[in-house]
Amino acid sequence: MRPCIFLVAVLWIWCCGLPISCSAQKIYAAGRGLMAKSLESAAEVIDLAGGNSDRSRPKKLLYLGTAVYDNPQSAAIDTANYATLGCSISALNVSWIDPTKYELETAFEEVDIILIAGGNTLFAVDRWTKLGIDNWIRDAVLERNVVVAGGSAGFISLCGGGHSDSMKPESFKDPVGPLLNPDEKVRDIIDRSWEYIRVPGLNLIEGALCCPHYDTIQNNNVSRANDFSNMIRRHSGEYGIAVDEWAALEIDGDSYRVVSRANHTGSVGPNGEFAPGSSGKPGIWTLSVDSSNGNIERKLVPPMGKVSDIIHPPRWIAEDQMVMIARAQNPDDGKPAAWTKQGSRNYRPYQFAIVLAFGALAGTIVSLYWRIKRLPAHAYEELSFVDANGNDSWEDPEE
Repeated sequence: MRPCIFLVAVLWIWCCGLPISCSAQKIYAAGRGLMAKSLESAAEVIDLAGGNSDRSRPKKLLYLGTAVYDNPQSAAIDTANYATLGCSISALNVSWIDPTKYELETAFEEVDIILIAGGNTLFAVDRWTKLGIDNWIRDAVLERNVVVAGGSAGFISLCGGGHSDSMKPESFKDPVGPLLNPDEKVRDIIDRSWEYIRVPGLNLIEGALCCPHYDTIQNNNVSRANDFSNMIRRHSGEYGIAVDEWAALEIDGDSYRVVSRANHTGSVGPNGEFAPGSSGKPGIWTLSVDSSNGNIERKLVPPMGKVSDIIHPPRWIAEDQMVMIARAQNPDDGKPAAWTKQGSRNYRPYQFAIVLAFGALAGTIVSLYWRIKRLPAHAYEELSFVDANGNDSWEDPEE
C-alpha cells in the first residue's frame, strides 16, 4: 500500500507542478554583468558571504572568466570593486587550458565567493561540464555555502536554462570573418543576423528558465522581452524568470529578495504594470503559459519572499536544436581566443589601416608580446587588482 501512495504522490507533484525550493544556498543573480561588478553589488555579495570585517582573513573570491575566454582586461574590471572592498582575488583560466586536479583543488579551497563573468553562456557551461568544473561549483555552493554571483551570462549559467545570445558572432572565441572585417557596414549586417536560443545551465536555481537584460533591445534589434515570451511559448513546460538589467535576484537559503537600483530604468511601471522600453524602474518578473488559451501570464515578483513562491519545477524540458549549430559556430577547439592575437575583435577600420601600416615586423612583435606576457601558463592564478575604475573606453563583452 505504501509504495502505491508514494507513487501517487510523485505523479501528483509532477503533474500539478508544486513549487520547489532553490537547491543553492546563497546566490546573487543580476540582469547585467555591469551591475554584478558594481560597487553596490560587490558590497551586497560580500555581505551575503558574511562580510569582510575580519581583516586577518579577507574573503577569497574565485573569478571564472570562461564566458569571455579568460580575457585579463575583463578579469581586472569585473573584480576591481571586490578587491577595493578587501577581497583576495584569484582566477581559474580554463577556456583552452585543461586544469590539473591540484589546480582545481587550490582554486576552490576555502573560497568564499565565486564570481562568474558575462559573455558566451553556452561555451562556458559546456566547457565546465567537459572539465568537471560544474561539479566543483555545485559542491562549493551546495555543500560549503559558498556564495555564487554573476550577471547576464553569469546569471543564465546558474539556472536550469536561459534565454541566451550565445549565437551572437561578437561573443565567439575566435570570430573569423565578420568582426575582423574592416567594412563596418558588413560587420553590422552580420552581427545583427543572430537569434536568441535556449541554452542549458548548471541548475543551481533549480528548474528556472531565466532571461537577463529583460528590459533591453540588443544589436539584433529584437526586444528581449518579446522574444522571451516567444521562447516560453515554444518551451511551455518551463516557467520563466526575467530580470531587468539593473535588478538582481538575491537568494539566501529558501528566501529571496529583489535588488533594484532606483537610479536606473527598468520594465516596472508606477502601478506595477509591465512597462516596455525601460520606461519604468528595474524589477523581476515570472512568466508562464496559460494552458487554456496559450497566452503568456506575466507577474511581478514581490520585493521579498520564499524561493518556492517564484521558482517552480518544469513540467517538461524541450531542448533547443539550435544549440548544436551554436556549438559548431563557436567550437571548443583548444585554441587560444582572439584577444591573444594581434588581430583583435575590437578593431575599427582606421585601426586596421594603422596596423597594416606598421607591417609584418610590428605585427610579429605585438603578437609575441601578447603570447609571452598575457597568456597564462597555468589554469589557476592569483590576481592583484586594486583599481576600481577600470578602463572606461573598453567595451564590456558581457552576455
